[in-house]
Amino acid sequence: MSAKANHAAQSSKALAPVVVFGIDGHGKPKAARFGKDHANLAIKAADQLQLRVLQGDHPKVADLFGRLPVGRVHATGRTFVPFVRRDLYDKLVAIAAPNGNGHHASAPAGSGAGGAAGQAGGKPPASPPNLPRTWAEIGIGDLVVAQESADDGWYAAIVAEANGDMLTLRWRDFPRERRVVRHRDRLGLLHPVAPGSTEPNKPTKPIAAISKRTSTRSLTSSSGPAPTTWEEIDIGHLVLAMTDSPWGTWCEAMPIAKDGDELTLRWRDNYANVAPITRQRFDLVLISPTTS
Repeated sequence: MSAKANHAAQSSKALAPVVVFGIDGHGKPKAARFGKDHANLAIKAADQLQLRVLQGDHPKVADLFGRLPVGRVHATGRTFVPFVRRDLYDKLVAIAAPNGNGHHASAPAGSGAGGAAGQAGGKPPASPPNLPRTWAEIGIGDLVVAQESADDGWYAAIVAEANGDMLTLRWRDFPRERRVVRHRDRLGLLHPVAPGSTEPNKPTKPIAAISKRTSTRSLTSSSGPAPTTWEEIDIGHLVLAMTDSPWGTWCEAMPIAKDGDELTLRWRDNYANVAPITRQRFDLVLISPTTS
């Protein structure tokens, strides 16, 4: 068989649509459906991202197929798998179980796409990344948020190398993208999560500075002060908030109202005309005061 014919035969193995699903670094479930035209690319991306794959034409999977968001495969090679509700994810896990009778799409042996953590043939779950509380604490292996560019926003990244204050980063969700170098003070900090929990490790004592009364104040387009702890975040401060896009993008935002730990924020710069959003204070990312 010629090389061209062999390639065509391999490509024909995934003519059916597929479902890609798994858990991100914060314990949040992700899943997406891909049509047959993107099935092979989705399987390859699932192997790189340690996600699982099911054939979308299996009856049990087909029942859920239309309820899942459409995954995206872009020219850059990035494959985007959005977050989904926990109940949908749990149903996919049940189908993928040995007695669930779900059909797995073909994937490289030993890949994360072939099985769930803790099941035979699957990779054991990776230990949760360390989330430093201060910029001085950032070290190799830590999970941070880095700005790709002023236009493209900020994304989760892992510190791969350190040379003093200059850190080499790899993009957590886009392993094929080239690594970048950033100064530690140009990185964002995610709120640390207690071991064994997906909930933020909140302070044990009340914070007097946080008012339970909703309040607002007039803001200008200029940058506000950047808080150094999550407890300090207040109206007019500059932080990062995750957008509602499926790409895991963080952008600069400023609180304009608060009700306890619930903050209403408006976007800055290129997103200033987008409607305000609401986030919990411990879901926001801190940026160094030297950045603002």
